[in-house]
Amino acid sequence: MKIMVIDDKSDQLKTLVGILRGFAPPSRAVCEVSGYRDYKKALRVIDKMPFDVVVTDMRMGSTKREGLEVVKHLSNMSAIVIVLTAYPSIPNCVEAIKAGAWDYLEKDPIDGQDPYARLFASLTEALKFRKAHPRRGAPNPDDVWIRANIKNLMRKFPGKLVAVVYSKVVDCDDSYAKLSARVRKKFSLTTPAIVSIPDAGHEKAL
Repeated sequence: MKIMVIDDKSDQLKTLVGILRGFAPPSRAVCEVSGYRDYKKALRVIDKMPFDVVVTDMRMGSTKREGLEVVKHLSNMSAIVIVLTAYPSIPNCVEAIKAGAWDYLEKDPIDGQDPYARLFASLTEALKFRKAHPRRGAPNPDDVWIRANIKNLMRKFPGKLVAVVYSKVVDCDDSYAKLSARVRKKFSLTTPAIVSIPDAGHEKAL
């Protein structure tokens, strides 16, 4: 499995690359992790060579919004994109999820939890979902609906995985496996959109 990390701070980039090399995917595949400080160079590499996962900082470069550019660039590609930021805010979180990020996580959670444990858990759920529901090129209308309604979803389902069918939340859970199993029983002929909803209560800038 190929993972790319993008962070303009060399010490944080080195740390994250090292930690992700120890990630054990559900498929038991070996992780090949690459790190880039220059997001433009990283995107050029991605355009030539597909990656399974991209973990990107949000606040980079002169604009401090280059992480969002990464998410937008990858929105129509197959990579799972997770934002890992030291400067979380609800507006940035909403933008990132609307642009196509799977999750939005803090580098230093205010509740004291291990940020890398959260990252590994988010990655595991994202990979399980992608394996069960590979993309077929066309965007899922329910994915579009989730991005358009992410603010309301953050208020109603903070920190949960939600399943959406026909622009309606049909179920939610902390566990992808439990949620997926229930939804499959209810909607055997429909592929739901399942996404991790960030917890606004953990954001620093309220």
